[in-house]
Amino acid sequence: MLSNHHSSNIAAKPATETGLLGSGNQAGVLLGSKYELGGSKLLASSVNRGWGSSITAEVRRHEDLHCTAFVQQVNEVIIALSGSAKIKRRADGPEQKFLSRPGSACICPRGVAVKYLHIHSGSLEMLHLYLPQDLFGNLESLDGSSVDSGLMYTGGFYDPLVQHIGLAIAEELQAEQSAGRIVLDSLALALAARMLQHYTRQEPNKLSGRFIDGKASGALDHARLNRVLEFMYQNLGADITLDELAGVACLSVYHFARAFKLATGSAPVQYFTDLRVARAKALLADPTITVEDVALSTGFSSGTNFARAFKKSVGLSPTQYRSQH
Repeated sequence: MLSNHHSSNIAAKPATETGLLGSGNQAGVLLGSKYELGGSKLLASSVNRGWGSSITAEVRRHEDLHCTAFVQQVNEVIIALSGSAKIKRRADGPEQKFLSRPGSACICPRGVAVKYLHIHSGSLEMLHLYLPQDLFGNLESLDGSSVDSGLMYTGGFYDPLVQHIGLAIAEELQAEQSAGRIVLDSLALALAARMLQHYTRQEPNKLSGRFIDGKASGALDHARLNRVLEFMYQNLGADITLDELAGVACLSVYHFARAFKLATGSAPVQYFTDLRVARAKALLADPTITVEDVALSTGFSSGTNFARAFKKSVGLSPTQYRSQH
C-alpha cells in the first residue's frame, strides 16, 4: 500500500495514451477513463515520471464504483494492494463475481467489450498496470489491424509472481532504485511473460500464428555482448532502458533478455545495477568527491535517492561504506 505521504508527492495525473504503448488510440486518450467516469480516486500515477514506453502505472481507490459498458483500450493488469470489496464484471462470457483482497488480480485485455464493472461493499486500493499491445513483440495480429491480444479476461485470481511484480512496481512509484528505468522495463517484461505463459485463452502454439515463440536461439555472441557491455559502461550515469540495450544487440527485448542472461549468468537489470554500484564504490574511495557528486555520476537525481538504493544493494549507507573502506 502506498502511504499518504508518498501518494501526495506523486502527481496524481491519470495515465494517457502516448502511442508508445501501442494501444492504437490517439495521443492524449485517457487510459483509465472508465474509472474516472465511475468515480474512482487517483492516488498515484507514473505519468511524468520518465518511465518510457514499457509500462504505465496508476494506484486508484475504488469505493462504490459503477462503470457502464466500454471497450477496453489497452492490455491492463490490476492488482489489489489493500482493502476489501466485492467485484462484479462481465464481458461476453458469464458474470465474474468475487471478493477482492490484497494480492487478488484481474486481467482486462485490449479489445474486450465489457458490459459492466461494479466494485461495492468496501474500499480497495488497486494498482493498474497498462502494458504494450504486442507484449514486447510476442503477440502480433495476423493482418496488422486486429485488436485481439489473445489474453484471458479473468479476475479474482491469486498469482504470487504477479503479486510480487505488482508490489515491486508500486515500490518504484515511491523511490528510485539503483538501476532506474531498466528496473521498470524488466518488471514489465516479466509480467508480460507471465501473461503469455499462463493467461492466454489457448495454448501458445494454437494462437493462430499470433504468438511468437520467446525462446532465444542461444546466448549473445561475443561481438553483440561486447557492444552491450560497452554501452552499459559508457552510460552508467544515464537512465537507460531495456529497449535501448536490446537495440544495441539488434534483438527484440524479449529475446535479448534471455540471451543476455545465458551469456552472463545475470539478468540485464542486475548486471547494470552491479556496474553502477561498483562505480559508486570506486568513487566513494576518493574523499574529495561528495556523496551528491557520486549520486549524479551514477545516474541518481539526488543524494537521498542514491543513499537509499546504495544501502539496499550493499547493506551500508554511502557514508558508512566510505568510513569502512
